[in-house]
Amino acid sequence: MEKEKKPEARRRKPEGLETPKPPRRWGADPHHAKVLLLVAFSFLAALLITPSFLTRTPAYQPGDVAVRNVKADRDFLLPDEEATARKREAARRGAPLVFDLHEKAYETVSVRLSKAFALMRRQIHEAQRALTMGLAPDRWEELHSQGRIPSTESGKPPAVPDRQTFQTTLGVSVRDEDFSILAEHRFSPELEKNLLRWIRESLAQGILASQAPPEVEAERRFKLKTGPIVIRKIPSLQEFRVASIERFPDVEGARRDLVQRIRKEEPDPELARSLASLAGSFLEPTLFYNPLETAAFEDAATEAVKPVYIQIKKNEMLIREGQRLHPEDVRRLQAYADSSPKQDGVLAFVGILLFLCLFLGVVGHVVDARVPSVRLDVKDYLFLATILLIIVALGRCADWINASMGSSLAYLDKRSLLYALPMAAGAMLSSIFFGITTAVFFSFALAVFVGLLCGTDFHIFTYTLIGSLVGSYGVNPCRNRLVPIKAGLLTGLANVTVLILIALFQESPSTPALFTNSFLAFLSGIIAGVLATGFTPLAELLCGYTTDIRLLELASMDQPLLQELMIQAPGTYHHSLIVGNMVEAAAKSIGANSLLAKVAGYYHDIGKIKKPLYFIENQLDGENRHEKLAPSMSSLILISHVKEGVELAKKHRLGRPIMEIISQHHGKSLISYFYQKALDAREKAQNTKGAELPPIDIEDYRYPGPKPQTKEAGLVMLADVVEAACRSLTEPTAARIQGLVNRLINNAFIDGQLDECELTLKDLHQIAKHFNQILATVHHKRIEYPGQPGQTGKGKTHGGDSNQRESKPDKDKPAANGTGGRADLKRLGLQ
Repeated sequence: MEKEKKPEARRRKPEGLETPKPPRRWGADPHHAKVLLLVAFSFLAALLITPSFLTRTPAYQPGDVAVRNVKADRDFLLPDEEATARKREAARRGAPLVFDLHEKAYETVSVRLSKAFALMRRQIHEAQRALTMGLAPDRWEELHSQGRIPSTESGKPPAVPDRQTFQTTLGVSVRDEDFSILAEHRFSPELEKNLLRWIRESLAQGILASQAPPEVEAERRFKLKTGPIVIRKIPSLQEFRVASIERFPDVEGARRDLVQRIRKEEPDPELARSLASLAGSFLEPTLFYNPLETAAFEDAATEAVKPVYIQIKKNEMLIREGQRLHPEDVRRLQAYADSSPKQDGVLAFVGILLFLCLFLGVVGHVVDARVPSVRLDVKDYLFLATILLIIVALGRCADWINASMGSSLAYLDKRSLLYALPMAAGAMLSSIFFGITTAVFFSFALAVFVGLLCGTDFHIFTYTLIGSLVGSYGVNPCRNRLVPIKAGLLTGLANVTVLILIALFQESPSTPALFTNSFLAFLSGIIAGVLATGFTPLAELLCGYTTDIRLLELASMDQPLLQELMIQAPGTYHHSLIVGNMVEAAAKSIGANSLLAKVAGYYHDIGKIKKPLYFIENQLDGENRHEKLAPSMSSLILISHVKEGVELAKKHRLGRPIMEIISQHHGKSLISYFYQKALDAREKAQNTKGAELPPIDIEDYRYPGPKPQTKEAGLVMLADVVEAACRSLTEPTAARIQGLVNRLINNAFIDGQLDECELTLKDLHQIAKHFNQILATVHHKRIEYPGQPGQTGKGKTHGGDSNQRESKPDKDKPAANGTGGRADLKRLGLQ
């Protein structure tokens, strides 16, 4: 058991020298986050796009001038508002008038009249009784005060009935002669019965009131000729209809009818006159006009009238260009818009949401699966989605403003403000941060969104797509602040060209509007360039992106990290400079980002700052510290410089592309020297001890990776290996360099280190060609100077070029060479 545990203890990595892991990118497992972002973005975009697919009223107002012909593409019905209004007015005037007939009027009159007649008959009876008893007035008062005879209502000795009491009880004024005649007839029950009958008949037939406002009277007089009359009894609410209100008399007419009736039935003219006068005073209006109920009938009659329509045929011209629109023209356009198939807003929103999810999902999947040059994580997708959403929101605002302005200005049309939006700025930013390939996909997606925003408008789709493509091309590469401005000018010219070409195949373009739109389109390109220039540093700061301008800043030799590398590890610094120059030349030949490759070459070995003397190029005194270490420890030290380089890059904010290349520049390659040394040590130990030792795990001598993912990372890997190997050549001739370069590149290819990057065989040939040229120049053959101190028998000097210096004494060379070299350094002032 102890023997089984010993290998594990031997292979345990010392603390602080663990195998470095590749930097974990934000959103390393982005599937769920991408789906959530896709749905959220599609939801917001659908909210902005849906109004474009709902029917909107025309923007024209009466008095506007039509900017183009409008022809009906289908049959539809145009409401004839004037004819409908006439029919509704006729229906309103034909609605019945409502009058209220009060049924309780007779009951009140009969009570008062019966009470008054009864009172008068009693007074007459009391007067007759007093006269029969023969009492003088003073005697009557005495007996009355003693209670021996009944009292009269007047409290006086009875004479004739009291007229004042009669009038008070009736509630009406009675003339003296009429009262006298009634008294002569002793207010007989027969007279009372006849009066009540005549009054009841007059009130029951209805007496029309005439105390209505003048406008109501005029309305009534007009309706008397056209509409029926509805009589509603109050409070029973029974209704009946009459042909005309003229059958109902007013108060004066009712009195005249009453007088005639009484004269016919009563032969005594004086009595008839008195009865007619008394009965007439009880007549009052019982039939009143009800305006509220009449209005209800009118409203019902008006609503029952169906609208009148005029049929408009397909291909019928609705308005013509240049026509000044009248109210009926605007109504026609409104009816044409209203006749469009109505779409439910919720269904339209759901349809657009699903379409956007499908469209963006397919595009995103194609980019991730089939475009290896585009590597985007969730943060990048969020950045692009935010830009896209901002542009769509600005487009929606512009569309609303256009709709509110209408066509009141001849030099503007419904798309003018959209042309003024700097939509190419999004593609420019996408190209600056993610490259031209990503910008192309972004431009296509933006064009689709803006086209949907305008209701599947092909013109605005083309305008947006071409402008965005030109803008994204113009800023790639972007290595100074003026590039976006120049790209904006180019984009503006492209926008103007597209508008002019679109106008050529239109039926009749408006020249003032075309001129205005062209100016706005050119201005939008310039604004897009300005926005791209201004937002690039802000996005670099907030999102941590690395642009070409940032790379140029990092390429300066005044950078603190490069200065520290030069001081702490001068050999590594020199090696990095050569690697940077090699990958720059090779990157240009294969279409890679030469600036990124060059800067990555400068910084790929910054992790060696931590332990510079453990790397051969920095061992100036010839002492190799790995000779005192176990092979496993040496491999851990070599592997650790990758992790420490990533940490330094993160600390100094070199950017994600540089950190990725640092972590990938050794891939999963094998540290063959120490692996072989470990194998030799194991074999020697076995031979010495005669015991079986555990096998050597080859994975302990491999870099952790990942393998290079991009062309730039693959270039740095190959240049690093080739340049380091060339330093070991004692005779670096062009042929030997070429053979070494080809062999090392083939080994990396065969080992599978280049499987995950985009380098092709053709690219490898170009890389080898440029590596050979640069290395042959760096390691060129020196001119022999006769008579110089330290000259060897072959005419070579040692110490004149530090690149030829070995990490340990060359056993093939005389020792005097090394001594002479140190003496020369002393003479230069180095102790």
